[in-house]
Amino acid sequence: MDVQGEIVKQLTKANDIAIFCHTNPDGDALGSMLALAHALRQRGKKVGTFCDMPVPAHYNCLDGSELVSLPDNEAHELAVSVDCADADRLGKCIRSFMSAKKQICIDHHKSFSRFAEICYVDGNAAACAQLVYDILDRMKALDDTSAKLLFGAIVTDSGCFAYSSVTAETFKIAQELKKYDFDSADCVFKVFRSTSLARFKLKSRVLNKAKFFEDGKIALIVFDHSDFEATGTSFEDTEGVISELMDIDCVKIAYAISEVSKMSFKVSIRTRDSVDASEIASRFGGGGHRNAAGCRLNGFLEDVVEKLLNLAKQRV
Repeated sequence: MDVQGEIVKQLTKANDIAIFCHTNPDGDALGSMLALAHALRQRGKKVGTFCDMPVPAHYNCLDGSELVSLPDNEAHELAVSVDCADADRLGKCIRSFMSAKKQICIDHHKSFSRFAEICYVDGNAAACAQLVYDILDRMKALDDTSAKLLFGAIVTDSGCFAYSSVTAETFKIAQELKKYDFDSADCVFKVFRSTSLARFKLKSRVLNKAKFFEDGKIALIVFDHSDFEATGTSFEDTEGVISELMDIDCVKIAYAISEVSKMSFKVSIRTRDSVDASEIASRFGGGGHRNAAGCRLNGFLEDVVEKLLNLAKQRV
């Protein structure tokens, strides 16, 4: 089946479309959702954009971010999820997504678990935005705004084109997007480099407590409640800090453990070389990409750290 063609057909036919991104959204999820929504609104469609939590302040610079809503639990004609590896990642949006007359998934995770009738998935794409680009390009629906949103999305999920997931196709799409009228340098600064003073203080505080194991091959940082309280930040401000660990030349596996509630932790995993981050995450019901993945663990922090370190030590 021509999946892209079928998605274009469904998007063209439907008039009431709800687009969903994953909980704790990043730049790729938001940029992909907002670009698709913008293009469809330009064609006169009624389009809602939904997430089960407010847009992180860092991404308020994205066009259309102010239109993102919490789930409305209404039954829409067509529901589209972007950048969601499985239904659980939709969080509280799952009910609204599943109640639509027809569902579409657009995703790029290696660990994708099918939860819609129509799925366009490419685990080799550096960003979900590459797949949304394919759809909008086929629809001839790209303009300056959607191009800027997709460019920003690719920048965030590719580490500004530095990650191993970047392919020739990634650069080709970025080149095509650059032909549109927007300030790419300003876009990179806002979505990838800029930070608030509070986030800077959080990063400095946590990195100062970083721990290293196995001759520096394993690195670990912990964001706990006291860190957020002392810096006036929250869990959403942890995004990207783990990359600082992967800049250390001897580190093969990096963990960022964030306390989201009492005895509940979200774990970000980054790896290089032959170590598969998604394989580690899958041991705890998580998933992601080969060099970037995540999972959630419950229990005492000491036990969570021990479990993660035991797996890492077997792989370096």
